[in-house]
Amino acid sequence: MQNRQNPQYNQNYQDKTTKVDQFGPFFNPDGSLVLDWVGEKARQTSEQMARATPQLTSTGLRNFYNEFLRIKDLPESHKQEKIILIKLLVAKVEYKKTTKKVPFIFVEFINQLVKEIGESTERFEKACLIMEALVGFNPKK
Repeated sequence: MQNRQNPQYNQNYQDKTTKVDQFGPFFNPDGSLVLDWVGEKARQTSEQMARATPQLTSTGLRNFYNEFLRIKDLPESHKQEKIILIKLLVAKVEYKKTTKKVPFIFVEFINQLVKEIGESTERFEKACLIMEALVGFNPKK
């Protein structure tokens, strides 16, 4: 039986019960970006992540954004490598979750975003704008 007085238990419980169904769709049926994801939805999501999960620092969020940019900057001739690295973002965020460096809500956000990106490098480039907006709206601590 878990000890509900244990701070780690409480944090994990809070993470798992945080509402995450507000993510997506990130893209319209034609593949274009849902513009609210570089506006109000990005603001709300960034603020929600900051309130619910103090372990996701501005630096941690920026590091994930930089990983998106690193993939984006690969030459177009490396399309297959880009697709692989996009899919590996899920593994990276899952690993960071096990080290308690990223919260459940951020893991769910990245999982849903990568799922919608699929194998489209065009969608990935638009997803970089979503990540830029999250970083920009992240409340400074």
